[in-house]
Amino acid sequence: MKDIRVFLSLVVALALSACATTSRPSMSYVAPTVTASDAQTLADDAVQHLADPLPPARTTLVLDTPRGANDALTASMLEKLRARGFGVTQADPQTGPKADQGTPLRYLASPLENGVVLRLQYLGREATKFYPRTADGRLLNTAPFTVREGGSTNGQ
Repeated sequence: MKDIRVFLSLVVALALSACATTSRPSMSYVAPTVTASDAQTLADDAVQHLADPLPPARTTLVLDTPRGANDALTASMLEKLRARGFGVTQADPQTGPKADQGTPLRYLASPLENGVVLRLQYLGREATKFYPRTADGRLLNTAPFTVREGGSTNGQ
């Protein structure tokens, strides 16, 4: 019985260490439940918010994209940031943003209750906003972002 416990503990430890090496803990995240329609709403609002503290024509953003970056929000963010006049590049998925590339931007979009929470991290700030869903499933953009200084943990 004791041998089985030791063996299971070893298997769990190995599995957890494998998970830890496949992605950086500080990279962006977009839940698989975020739809293309959701992404349009989230990206439009995020770009509008970012244009105030970060002047578009003079700012290069380094998106710390999720592993694979094949989610609808990343594609929409890239398109809308460039259309607004931001320079945009993507961070290396293994090492993250480099200090000389520009202003790092991390984003996290997750479902909560009957809606989606979007969190943006940039310039040592964390801006968070909840988007409730309507009865037909659309996200409502009704409240401002809540911004907290010193909320970013991505080394900015």
